[in-house]
Amino acid sequence: MLQAIYKMVGTVIMMRMNQDGLTPQQRVDKIFTKMDKDKDDQISLEEFKEAAKSDPSIVLLLQCDMQK
Repeated sequence: MLQAIYKMVGTVIMMRMNQDGLTPQQRVDKIFTKMDKDKDDQISLEEFKEAAKSDPSIVLLLQCDMQK
């Protein structure tokens, strides 16, 4: 799911996210690890909601405009 969201974002968001120097795969892995609180290699809906509420970078990815 995170990879699909990552592919949807526009150039401006990509530039903002790229400031950490991570590759897209490294960034997805970092976000996934942060979201997977119980370390079961799956993200529950509750884990996803909590991460989206608390992490500005996840919120930024979710605010992409699909019409562009």
